[in-house]
Amino acid sequence: MPELLEQDLHSTFYPIYSAKNDYESKSCGIHIHPPNFLHNQISFAENPRDSGVKPIYTDGSKTDEGTGSAYCILENYGIIASWHGKLDHSNSVFQAGILAIKMAIEAASFLHRPIRISTDSLSSFMAILNPKSQHRMVREIQTLLLSHKHIHPRWLKDHVCYLGNECADQLAKEATTKDDPFFLPKTLSYLKSEIRSAALSVWQDNWDNGETGPSTHNIVPGVSNKRVGWNREKIMFVTGHGPFPSYLHRFNLRTHDNCSWGEEVDPIHYATKCRLPSPGISKLQQCHLN
Repeated sequence: MPELLEQDLHSTFYPIYSAKNDYESKSCGIHIHPPNFLHNQISFAENPRDSGVKPIYTDGSKTDEGTGSAYCILENYGIIASWHGKLDHSNSVFQAGILAIKMAIEAASFLHRPIRISTDSLSSFMAILNPKSQHRMVREIQTLLLSHKHIHPRWLKDHVCYLGNECADQLAKEATTKDDPFFLPKTLSYLKSEIRSAALSVWQDNWDNGETGPSTHNIVPGVSNKRVGWNREKIMFVTGHGPFPSYLHRFNLRTHDNCSWGEEVDPIHYATKCRLPSPGISKLQQCHLN
């Protein structure tokens, strides 16, 4: 049995391990000296009508159909430039938001005028503000911003009906169904969910085909890593490990495993078949006394 379990684990987890380059990896250390950081370049202060500043709106979206990322530039209430890309369903909305900001910064780096890049993703904005961030794309954004002082990221409140935000959100949603996939490494949280799912699958297979615990399997056929919260009596009933003649007989603590009517006494017997009539003492106690 241990050998079979080892084979199951190897066949289940090896494909995940062999594809480790498909997942995000964290960067180490601080890559920007704190005094040189971007606090004067990034701000929560929002003035959507800054004179002479060209706004670029970014957004990421995740729906049942997939994950999308987009930015757009407006002029006279119309889109004059935009980009949108489809991500894999395993990518997160955080990754989509970060990607949109990075693509917008790269596009703005060729414009020789003040640029404001707006996002309503607070998690993305706070990650860019963190000099100790270990996220590779966040670090790339920080490096780009240091090299292009004319680009100023700004955070916008969500659901305030900024036209640019609404347009970027719509482009990101459309990208989930129209565009070709844009590759990004899968998140570590997705990796954890894959490992958890694979482990539960192996556990379920061994539980279904195991040679022990059939009484418990009949009541709890599905495995879970969540506690059931049963009390002592329920555990005794489900497992059959208690003062039942069938259990005591296994350890030679009774000469037989039958009750007074010749029936095998297990928990199901008490619940469905026991004919003891006395209301003053429990069926469990009466069968045990017999």
